[in-house]
Amino acid sequence: MTEISVIPVSSSIRPPEKMQERTEKFLQELNTIEGFEFGVLQENQESAEAEILLILSGGAEIPAVEYAKNRPGPFILLAHPLDNSFAAALEILAYLQGTGKKAVLVQAFGDWKKELQRLLEICVAGNDIRNSRIGRVGEEKYTRYPFQAPVTELIKKNWGPEIVDISFSEVTARVQQLQGDPRAAQLAEEMIAASKEVVEPGADTIKGAAVIYLALREIIDEYMVDAIAVKCFDLLPILKNTACYALAKLNEEGLVAACEGDIITATGMLIANRVTGEPSFMANPSVVDLEKSSITLAHCTIPRTMVSSYKLRSHFESGIGVAYQGAMYPGDYTLFRIGGKDLQEFYTAAATYQESGESEDLCRTQITLKFNDPGKAKQFLTRPLGNHHLVIRGRYEEKLRDYCDLFLP
Repeated sequence: MTEISVIPVSSSIRPPEKMQERTEKFLQELNTIEGFEFGVLQENQESAEAEILLILSGGAEIPAVEYAKNRPGPFILLAHPLDNSFAAALEILAYLQGTGKKAVLVQAFGDWKKELQRLLEICVAGNDIRNSRIGRVGEEKYTRYPFQAPVTELIKKNWGPEIVDISFSEVTARVQQLQGDPRAAQLAEEMIAASKEVVEPGADTIKGAAVIYLALREIIDEYMVDAIAVKCFDLLPILKNTACYALAKLNEEGLVAACEGDIITATGMLIANRVTGEPSFMANPSVVDLEKSSITLAHCTIPRTMVSSYKLRSHFESGIGVAYQGAMYPGDYTLFRIGGKDLQEFYTAAATYQESGESEDLCRTQITLKFNDPGKAKQFLTRPLGNHHLVIRGRYEEKLRDYCDLFLP
């Protein structure tokens, strides 16, 4: 159970016993929300995972603002339809937002508990992301982005994660140490058995891909990172193999893993995973069809939990290693990316599955999606935030947008 702090505020002229009774009724209601435990924050007690300012009555503006002024937020204001609670909440929300604080208002009527649960999940995810670490194996030179500060500083400042550098030599040395590890053979057998077909890679190549996974998994545990970005193209000439399988399997396990050393996309993947609970497919857009409001994306690594079946293929560009050619599920999807010159922008769009492709002229796993909003297709051509975009199974556009609105500075 995740603990949530409730801070009741009311006018000093309202009867204390009535305000106490109202607080207790709200606590009873709140504690029916699955996954959370609510309690009134006591004096000198450290706040829990999220804070709810419970607006009990009109005239609660001053105690609410006094409490919030020295707290980082974000804050959830919970108002009800009686006793001028909503009127006070509007004043409090306007004041907090005017001073740069992040806050959101929930009205306690209708299906309010479902909305509150969604916002609490966002706040808990935000605290997790703020305290997370991303390992960077190999540094990408971000010459294509006109950043005014080092990208690691911008990620930390705007999104929270700390970037931890890990040398290539540690990865290659660990791969050498793990040669012959029986776990690699077991993983290779499982990979082959679950596949629809093995096209290019031989048994030794598949086993070698499993060794790379074991090496990265050990490094993640040792460095205590929550995500990793591997500049995988630099590994190709050294290991004569690819990290496509390794990154896919890590994502299947909830250990966020991005390729091409892209720590910006790794940050986006971490956000997507913590906010939605889903893995994501990091992919290259290959074509946007404005007439059909559709987009085709492709890449060589995808969590197998996102595909109904797969073939074992070689890596598209290099022709070596092990990659997945997967058929993705029909249904709803969400596109997501963070970016911008100060790394303070984001893109999110709802889309619907059209088809999975098998073109020999694209990266192995391919998906075509139709945008729910045609304007989102045009945005790709007029104001893109960069190449790599995340494909997430399910409808999470609003939840990701709310997360960014609440946690971006």
